Amino acid sequence: MPSVDVGVVSQFLHPPIGLLGVHLDYNGPYTGLQTLTQWGTTPGPTIIQQSVSNTFGVQVNIDGAIPAGWGFTYGWVSPDGLYDESIYDQRICQLVVQHQFVTGSWISTQIAEIHSFPTVVMWQTAIPGRIGLLIAPGLAVDLSFLLVN
Repeated sequence: MPSVDVGVVSQFLHPPIGLLGVHLDYNGPYTGLQTLTQWGTTPGPTIIQQSVSNTFGVQVNIDGAIPAGWGFTYGWVSPDGLYDESIYDQRICQLVVQHQFVTGSWISTQIAEIHSFPTVVMWQTAIPGRIGLLIAPGLAVDLSFLLVN
């Protein structure tokens, strides 16, 4: 039986991050407990929706300020000050990626604990059916989905 080069298929299901663009979800910012199957591709008043299954990952960024006392630990800061790899001991957000079986049941294929921002989460398994979010009380996050430019 001839072998199949998985690398060719992998390029379509998991393109390099350098080929991806970041697109803001206009349904956000999100707070509390959320389950998303779609995201908003355009600003209102009429928001065009697209399925999360058409994306390759998501960038999670904080919307607003983090309250004092969150256990801040200093980290590397880029020379332009745009990227700060400081970490918060308390979780800012949990992101759960789920896929659906043909029977209709769901399985969690990836769980990301977000302790710094902005954070990019690339889908480990392509074509997710939905993502779940649990955002810490008093915080809000913006999502920007990754698409091929």
